[in-house]
Amino acid sequence: MREKSPSIEDWKKLYKSMMELKNIAPWEWLEEDDLFAVQNPETKEIGFVSVMGAIGEHYAISVYLGEKGLNAFWDLQHSKPDMFSYQKFLEMPQLQASFEDRNFLIAEDRNLIKKSGLVFRGSQSWPMFRSYRPGFVPWFLNSDEAHFLQFALDQTIDVSLRAKKDRSLLMPGGDEDYLLRKAIKNDKEFVWQDSVLKVSPPTPQKIEFSINMLTLESLKNLVPADFSLEIDVFMLPEPVKGKETGPYYPYVLMMVDAKTGMIVGNQMLEPLPTLESMWETIPSQVDELLKNLQLLPERIFVNSDLLYQLLLHLSDELNVSVKVLKELPNITQARASLLGFIKE
Repeated sequence: MREKSPSIEDWKKLYKSMMELKNIAPWEWLEEDDLFAVQNPETKEIGFVSVMGAIGEHYAISVYLGEKGLNAFWDLQHSKPDMFSYQKFLEMPQLQASFEDRNFLIAEDRNLIKKSGLVFRGSQSWPMFRSYRPGFVPWFLNSDEAHFLQFALDQTIDVSLRAKKDRSLLMPGGDEDYLLRKAIKNDKEFVWQDSVLKVSPPTPQKIEFSINMLTLESLKNLVPADFSLEIDVFMLPEPVKGKETGPYYPYVLMMVDAKTGMIVGNQMLEPLPTLESMWETIPSQVDELLKNLQLLPERIFVNSDLLYQLLLHLSDELNVSVKVLKELPNITQARASLLGFIKE
């Protein structure tokens, strides 16, 4: 089903809220990690609002969607930046309203502004709105996303002005507590009020998957060899245009000999229809690559708890040791070389 696009009135309201935020400039007293929560009164979905721009480089309001978005935000905040950080950022489910230079907008952005009848001038003064769906290129909002972002921008104006006078507003309790703005409907209007939202520590992500038993049986006939593999799944930064979806980023499943650094297997993957559905295929994809290799390693090293969980069947069924390491040196080198080749 084709998603409904926002009306011109929806866009006009968003642009006007951005004009008000530009005048208020909440980034002058709020940091990126001064988060608060907003509940979408239409869907009850929770978003966590971050005001960016304190260091004067990128002025934006992001709404990280649900606990998944919140956990991804904190994971990125606590990670050391490197050449692969783009993947974590692009996999964070969020809605973003930002101020850009005019030449950063594409034709459709400029047409929407023209239709709204509003005028913007100057560097970092042109509003742009994007939906970040994990695995996909940031794209235009649908109608539901526009409504949620509008609620979030309205509450950003309210909260930021109050927090300027009293920063304790954003610290309603312990480290797991967030100010929550939620609304009740009074006649035809939403009446917003403060509450406190407690967010529990993140639990490991669980992915439902199936295994090709015929492939697994063929692997059982192989004698484990005394070698180790590094296995990783990572995003390529060059997007691909989808036939029935927005543009997306392809992924690579890569196997590297942990001793020689030689790439012994790889497979291109698509995050379609969702990134989660792609992850569901990883166990069978790895099994198929091992079958084609006709070698069964004694040890497999991965660098994420998710990949560890998806490959545990190799430990249970084939007695292959699966271990999580902080770094996979050979995969890192192979990935860096691949990225360098793509950018040339």
